Amino acid sequence: MRLIQTIATISILFNTPAVADTVKLKNGDILSGTVVKKETDKLVFQTQYAGEININWPDISSLSTDKPVKVMLANDTSFNGEIQAAEDGRAIVNLTGLNTNTDIDLKDLAYINPSAAVSGHGVDWSGYANVGGAATSGNTDNSQIRFDVEGVARTKQNRYTIGAFANRASANNESTAFNSKGYTQYDHFLNKQLYLYATGALENDKFRDINLRSSAGIGSGYQVYETESLNLSVEAGVNYISTDFKQAEDDRYSSGRWALKYDQLVFNKVKFFHQHEILVSMEDVENTLVFSKTGLRVPIANNLNASTQLNVDYANLPAEGRKRTDKTLLFSIGYLW
Repeated sequence: MRLIQTIATISILFNTPAVADTVKLKNGDILSGTVVKKETDKLVFQTQYAGEININWPDISSLSTDKPVKVMLANDTSFNGEIQAAEDGRAIVNLTGLNTNTDIDLKDLAYINPSAAVSGHGVDWSGYANVGGAATSGNTDNSQIRFDVEGVARTKQNRYTIGAFANRASANNESTAFNSKGYTQYDHFLNKQLYLYATGALENDKFRDINLRSSAGIGSGYQVYETESLNLSVEAGVNYISTDFKQAEDDRYSSGRWALKYDQLVFNKVKFFHQHEILVSMEDVENTLVFSKTGLRVPIANNLNASTQLNVDYANLPAEGRKRTDKTLLFSIGYLW
């Protein structure tokens, strides 16, 4: 009898369906899996049969979770708890740690498991590190290496960015590229979209006669979009630029600044990105600098990606004997976090 009871118990345990989050759609379909988050008009839902999917929030009639999630309403009220399905279009949240619950309209549920930038709790970290290079030997000896790295820390009211890149290349033991740049920026958000910023950069480029160029500036920006699939911001302000040339006369001036940062997921998880910065001297509008980079990042596995990008640097008044435009086409392997 004991053996029979044991076998029966094991059979019941193994045949009991695993508890999961459930989504019921207005067309009657029922999906089981795990609620990941909701930050836009889509619910990110993890399933065993289709991986991570996005469900249009207006198409959901009811929702339930088997574990507590963080819920944030449109009026910024937030609480932790398990969501239970109620009548169509509504839900009951059993508040964690409290012997009570609250009834909500799904139309008022703005976020589930929101990021730190939305909830105001904690820090969201993101960034990338890329490296690329090539080497040949024999009749021609060439070598090239480049790295670039950027890290971003985001809270609800602040964003901190720091980054750097370096290029080194040689042909037949003679240097053909030698430049590097480090930059940082601090953004303070006055509301969800408008922010003030302070930025700074240090740069050198042997073949543009730049021993050291430093710039620092302040201004305001507007975050048009800020999601995992689409980011767009524009900035305008003033910069002070000081350039120490190796041979040409040193240059110092104030400038107006315009910048744009844009990236978007295309072709499933391939990311297109474009950034540019334009600096125009307040003393001589012909003294204009433009920096831009445009490219694609293609996922390989987990957080690894391959990227290709075109960098264009333009100086309308370059040092004597130097060209106005430098273009660099890059291929690299990188890590995203």
